[in-house]
Parts: sequence; structure tokens; C-alpha cells
Amino acid sequence: MREPRDRGETLIEIVITVVITSITITALVSSLATTGSAGVAQRNRAAADTVMRNYAEATKQGARSCVVGGAYSVDYAVPDGYTAVAEPAGDVCPDASSVKRITLTVTDPTGVADSMQIAIRTP
Repeated sequence: MREPRDRGETLIEIVITVVITSITITALVSSLATTGSAGVAQRNRAAADTVMRNYAEATKQGARSCVVGGAYSVDYAVPDGYTAVAEPAGDVCPDASSVKRITLTVTDPTGVADSMQIAIRTP
């Protein structure tokens, strides 16, 4: 007659199960963190694009009052954390027969910059 044997799990099986479970949970947490970071980056880029377009529209609106030899002003308050710069600097209206090209650069709170070029004419 055979003796009854314990049919439990071995130590090796338990260790392998714990290792596989740990790797799976680590990968899951890592992917969730990456998804969260990507979402924040996307929101920052979308907000920076909105700031850029609003700043460009404010610049064009200011230039609509241009007279030859005069100056225009840009009336736009850049949101906190963002910076907006126009190159070349200055608000001098161009001659009636020329076009002034301005490069607008907006930097978001994380330091990522985006640029846009606009043309200003004296009406």
C-alpha cells in the first residue's frame, strides 16, 4: 500500500508566481504613469497653441490701426507660466508697399517652445 503524499505547492512554484505577479504589476503601474504624463504634455501643447493663436490675432488686430511711420500696440495678456516673444522686436508699422514678417514664439510652463510666422501690412 502507498503512503499518502502531501499535494501542496512547492517553494519554487510560489517564488515564480510572486516574481511573475510583481513584473506584471510593475509594468501596469509604469504604463499608467506614462499615460498620465502624456496627457499632461498634450494639454500643455494644446494650451500653448491657443496662446500662440490668440497672441497672433492680437498682434494682427493691433496692426490694423497702422499708419505709415506710426506704431501699433499688442493688447494681449499672456497666461501665467507662458511666455510670448515677437521677433524682430518693435511695433513699428511697415511702409505701405512692404510686408513685415514677425516670428512669434510661445514657451509653455515645461519649457517647450513653438513658433509661428505672421505678416503685417499697413492698410
